[in-house]
Amino acid sequence: MNLLKYNRINKILIFRLSSMGDIILTTPIARILRKQFPNAQIDVITAKQFTDIYSFNPYINNVLEYDKSSTLKEVDEFKNSILHSNNGKYDLIVDLHRNIRSKYFMNKLTNHVVRIKKHRLKKMSLVHLKKNIFTDIPLIPLNYIDSLSDLNIQDDRGGLELWFPEEKSKGFYPPDSRQSPKKGKIKIAVAPGAFHKTKRYPIDYLTISLNKIYEEIKPEIFIIGGKDDVAICNDLINQLSFTPIDCSGSTSIIDTARWINGCDLLLTNDSGVMHIAAARQVPIVAIFGSTVPEFGFSPFRVKHTILETNISCRPCTHIGRSECPKGHFKCMMNITPDIVTNSVLKTVMI
Repeated sequence: MNLLKYNRINKILIFRLSSMGDIILTTPIARILRKQFPNAQIDVITAKQFTDIYSFNPYINNVLEYDKSSTLKEVDEFKNSILHSNNGKYDLIVDLHRNIRSKYFMNKLTNHVVRIKKHRLKKMSLVHLKKNIFTDIPLIPLNYIDSLSDLNIQDDRGGLELWFPEEKSKGFYPPDSRQSPKKGKIKIAVAPGAFHKTKRYPIDYLTISLNKIYEEIKPEIFIIGGKDDVAICNDLINQLSFTPIDCSGSTSIIDTARWINGCDLLLTNDSGVMHIAAARQVPIVAIFGSTVPEFGFSPFRVKHTILETNISCRPCTHIGRSECPKGHFKCMMNITPDIVTNSVLKTVMI
């Protein structure tokens, strides 16, 4: 990396295709690079369904949409179009995905790449040995930032960011000075979904907890979820003793962020929505089942509480499973509704 002199870095590309939460966790990189290279062209390439995460970020010049279903020929055509519109190669690519797809994509676009460390052995030791026999896995945003260490670029101690359109036009991002929405009723966002079943808190348990919370403080409760979460959200809504505000089925990351941004707290599983709340500095109560915070996906630099149970078979995976391999699902079942209720009430009543 000695060839990379600061005054020679004029064009930078950040590469992370998916998933939603992982991309939100990359946002400190854009801010840190902009501080270090205020006059550089900084672009991001990501899957087209996640472009909203960077569309209104003022640190980024261009957001390039990538179709993950592209053939190799289409990828080559896409790379050629980037080279043409970009007037040549990038001086630096920050590869925050680091897989076969990203390595193939880097070919032709730059001579200089920095990549994240995947910590695969550490993840395997946690899953298979139930302990980390190496040094701890860093929080994912810090792992991303560490990829810049060869450039002598360090953590700026800031958090995640997800900008709204009006904030970009004003050049002002408000979460650090965000006014509390606690005027009138307390507002609680609830995200019952997650892609994998073993990361979802049981709906029956969640129903008991939410009914108790409503009985105690009569909050406004917003049910949050994407289009894949509609069935789960409907199942929850149909069991509740009160009528929540149904915000499920959203196809817009920005719309979901706006709902969460107006609330006093997000109650969620270990999912991408958790990182939206962190980016908007909304306090979080997060329920971890088959996965563990030691994988690095804890809420980043935001007030939060993690609810988990210590059992010998956990973690059974680093991403989640379709079913509990033991059949008992104790990683979630041992987190009783009372535990969730008390944690939520303690957070919103402070």
